[in-house]
Amino acid sequence: MSKETLDLMLGLNRQELEIQIALQCAPLLTGRKISNLLTVDKRFRSAVLRLFRSSAVSCYVLYESDDRITFLLYVRKKLEAYLRTEKVKKLMEEFGCSGCILSKILYRVSERYRAHMEGKGDFPHEIGLLLGYPPEDVIGFENRGQNPLYIGYWKVYSNLEECRKVFAGYDQAREKVIHMVSSGMTVKNIMELYDLHSRKLMAV
Repeated sequence: MSKETLDLMLGLNRQELEIQIALQCAPLLTGRKISNLLTVDKRFRSAVLRLFRSSAVSCYVLYESDDRITFLLYVRKKLEAYLRTEKVKKLMEEFGCSGCILSKILYRVSERYRAHMEGKGDFPHEIGLLLGYPPEDVIGFENRGQNPLYIGYWKVYSNLEECRKVFAGYDQAREKVIHMVSSGMTVKNIMELYDLHSRKLMAV
């Protein structure tokens, strides 16, 4: 991150919901990623759902504690297409989601994630597939979680150079979004710029 971008970020009010969304979800907002996790104060629950209601970005509540809430934000058509790819589909079946439609997968993952967060179960590694991670890296993390080739937006166990390129793209997206919100653009403005403002646009 450049010094100019860092200075802009430090000047942002990170208590504001739109700033939190921009900082946590820049790769998704700029179309570089099919999904993102968003964790915010529970009081923002309705505001998040309202913000994305008519957009191409869908919201699913993965976990809700007494004071925080974690959403999976995703572009439905793109996520469904990714889950249908051969390697991803096979791995998801190994996680017990054979033939499941997206709504059932989300419900199953949220149940397992809730159990994990409450100390009643293992971490649901299939969440990595919902976030668009390469299946090889999901397998690597599930099997050992140690000695990765690289640690970026996830732990990398294969295709290092390709992952580095992806991470660089995510970093660029974050810098762009920081400049946009610093200049007064809203999350809705950014989604309009990257054609995520209308659910209908993603349905064709």
